[in-house]
Amino acid sequence: MRDVEKTNLQHSQNSKRSRRRKRGRSIYVVLVLVFTTALIFTLSMTVFFNIKTIRVTGNADSYTAEDVVRATGISVGDNMMRIKTKAAEKRAVDSLIHVETVEIIKEFPNTLEIRVQKCTPAYNVVYECGTLIVSEHGRILENCMDPQPGLVKVSGYTPKETTPGQYIVAEEERYDKVFGAFRDLIYNGDLAAPIVEVDMKDFNDILVNFDHRIIFDMGNWSEINYKISFAEQIIAEQPADKEGYLIMIGTHQCSFRNKEDYENTRRAAKEAAKRRRYPTEPTLETEEGETLPEGEETQEASGIGDLDDVYGDGHE
Repeated sequence: MRDVEKTNLQHSQNSKRSRRRKRGRSIYVVLVLVFTTALIFTLSMTVFFNIKTIRVTGNADSYTAEDVVRATGISVGDNMMRIKTKAAEKRAVDSLIHVETVEIIKEFPNTLEIRVQKCTPAYNVVYECGTLIVSEHGRILENCMDPQPGLVKVSGYTPKETTPGQYIVAEEERYDKVFGAFRDLIYNGDLAAPIVEVDMKDFNDILVNFDHRIIFDMGNWSEINYKISFAEQIIAEQPADKEGYLIMIGTHQCSFRNKEDYENTRRAAKEAAKRRRYPTEPTLETEEGETLPEGEETQEASGIGDLDDVYGDGHE
């Protein structure tokens, strides 16, 4: 009986020693792992992954590779683990006016790639003090007096910001929404008839010039994508040299008017309105010098709503 009690006591003591040894080994392993991790992290931030090569790719005609690297604030020898790429990209874009985007890519262990995309002039935003040359993505490239040939003209937009390098912002938010919608259409829409001018002076009577030959009076600024798509379908069915005015009627119909007839009618309407405001002014004369009676002139002006060719949604 005593031998049994002695054996059980010895076994219990051996079990406690074994557990203590296991706990000791576990703590030791944890300490080794923590130390190793800390050492690797420290070496990564100091010795390993230091930049040996910086490669600039993409297209930035206005700047050298050195200009681009300098604008990021990154240098050979900097540690890749310490670099905050988003902040460096923003520094570069803010500094390089004619660069649209900058992307920094880490290629471990020691190479950095900087991809740049240049700004492409796309719009002449004409305002009361001159013209802003604006990129495809809305960055102001130049503030000048004269529009640049070959760019889409935008009139009626009042910019709050006119400093080159900044992104264009309007005094009123709705102008940004309209301009943004047209920018998306022009940039991504793959339009069959190119838009060359947008006149948004009157938000209830926005005019869009297609291909310097057809002016689309789209009415108000609602459903821009639908209206432009509808107009494109109609224009595609016209002869390639046809000129005129396309007028939105309601939400599902358009009227196509001959250019000369439409402009003459508009001119008569303006003269009639002017005569109503200033009834004592001389009567309107025709090209032959004949005076039009006031009643006849008003009757012609009232015909502005007459339709030549009418197209409904889903027309053939």
